[in-house]
Amino acid sequence: MADSQRPLAHGALDWLLTHAVRLRLFIAPVFATLAGTFAYYEATPWRRITCLCTATTVITLSFVEWVRLRRHGTGVVQLPLNVLIMVTAQLTLITVTGGVFSPVLPILIPMVVLTALFGERRTVLTLFALAIPWLFALAWLHSRGSLMPALYGGAQTLEHTAAPWIAATMLTLMLNLTGRAGLALQGVLESLFQETNRERDRSLALHAEQSRTLTLLTSEIAHELKNPLASIKGLGALVAKDLDGRTAERMTVLRGEVDRMQTILESFLNLSRPIVPLVLAETDLRELSREVLRLHEGSAHERGVKLALEGEPAPLRCDPRKVRQVLINLVQNALHASPRGGSVTLKLLPGPETRVLVIDQGPGLPPELLDRVFEPGVTDKEHGSGIGLVVARSLARQHGGDVDLRGGERGGLIAQLALPRTPTVTGVKP
Repeated sequence: MADSQRPLAHGALDWLLTHAVRLRLFIAPVFATLAGTFAYYEATPWRRITCLCTATTVITLSFVEWVRLRRHGTGVVQLPLNVLIMVTAQLTLITVTGGVFSPVLPILIPMVVLTALFGERRTVLTLFALAIPWLFALAWLHSRGSLMPALYGGAQTLEHTAAPWIAATMLTLMLNLTGRAGLALQGVLESLFQETNRERDRSLALHAEQSRTLTLLTSEIAHELKNPLASIKGLGALVAKDLDGRTAERMTVLRGEVDRMQTILESFLNLSRPIVPLVLAETDLRELSREVLRLHEGSAHERGVKLALEGEPAPLRCDPRKVRQVLINLVQNALHASPRGGSVTLKLLPGPETRVLVIDQGPGLPPELLDRVFEPGVTDKEHGSGIGLVVARSLARQHGGDVDLRGGERGGLIAQLALPRTPTVTGVKP
């Protein structure tokens, strides 16, 4: 049955259908064993042959559908065809093993329930159109005394009474009731899924609205604080010229804190403002990496950290300004994490997807934090904002790439920037 025709939610139906096909794989051998046992004790050749052929058909179908399910998923399972073959096989086995008095007759009940639960109403009606006339045809054959196997002995006397017609009528009522119950259960499940989806959509809409409000508020606050901080910084620089001693040291600390506040505000503004389209240019990632390292030579010298670049030229098409911003963020994080005397290495790995590894020799991150560092506000820095990596990953994914972190084999942390040679996303300026 095509996905668009499935009345239940796709995920739940796939789960149920998968388990039904697997369950049938275990039930089919039991079904075949019963048929084989009957054929062994039954003396009539045509009943023996029919039982063995029916059992073979059921086992073959069960195995084929299981293999197709494993290879291609539930989309290839033809439910109406499966129902037709299985019901025909079951009715055939019922016919040769005693008609309406057959001991395997109850297997029709779960078949009807599963069909009503998985399929559409027309599939259930098709099953009824096949099974119910067959049952009354069996009752008619009983009335002629030509259906009960000799294996059942005295039970053959039932064929010349009203019992076959009563049994066929009762079985018809049972099939009707179970079919209606299955369809009703399908309707209940569908309603529950729809209500759950509506509730999920309402929650997502509320969350999105709250996020937009918070983003706008953050952007507004950050924007309003930029100018006063710039004024404070400028005045601090002027006042510092006339100070000396401890007062000058305190003013230096004050100006450093103002710089840190400006950095945090810039991070918030980068996060809150929409990501502008890419401006693509042919770029050598090695030269871009070298440029980023030059920008951090002074900071690395103050911290006593060595900078190194490894790898061959790596040409690709990207937005150099945004890739530079990503690399700056990763190198700054590596410098902050590196101990005095350590090193930060940028290693280029060209290929279909060009990768840049930023390797430090710091203490690394605990596993519980490593899984969350790309969430806004999550950081291991005492004065960090937890925004830089979020922006870096957003810019990388805008190119169709990504940014990931993992622990190094000898400690430290490895930040990986992966970029395709040509961006695979839209939103590109000509």
